[in-house]
Amino acid sequence: MMKVEDLNKSHLSGAINVAQLLKDPVGSSRNYEIDTIIAEQPEGSITGKVTLIRTGQGILVRGNLNVQVELVCSRCLKAFPYPTNFVIEEEVHPSIDISSGLPLDLCQESEGFTIDENHVLDLGELIRQYILLNLPMKALCQPDCAGIKEMKLYGST
Repeated sequence: MMKVEDLNKSHLSGAINVAQLLKDPVGSSRNYEIDTIIAEQPEGSITGKVTLIRTGQGILVRGNLNVQVELVCSRCLKAFPYPTNFVIEEEVHPSIDISSGLPLDLCQESEGFTIDENHVLDLGELIRQYILLNLPMKALCQPDCAGIKEMKLYGST
């Protein structure tokens, strides 16, 4: 099972070569199972499907993912599995023109994710950020968690 500390320290690797999709007409799409893209993960931590759709300016990434993360309860401090699912919808833009090979002027508004100069889209960072955004601020193992039991100090009653 994936831990939050691992998400904060490391980078998920999920590279897809999208050169052919960039050459295809607008509306073309490719479907991927996420466990074939994100190879370096504990088994079953991230599951779901992602669809890449060619747009006029880049590629629209759409997906529905299920993630299992190990969290620590903010009341009792015990580790527990936290399942969550979320939808990804993000447009990514190429940095190099697929036909001419010349660099593209990325508009200031597209500060998001880009396709690198080798026409490779790395979905790992995108997925990592969506996982972190979908985690609770105060994780609870159960809604009515009592928390840590207070100890009687100095034998007082």
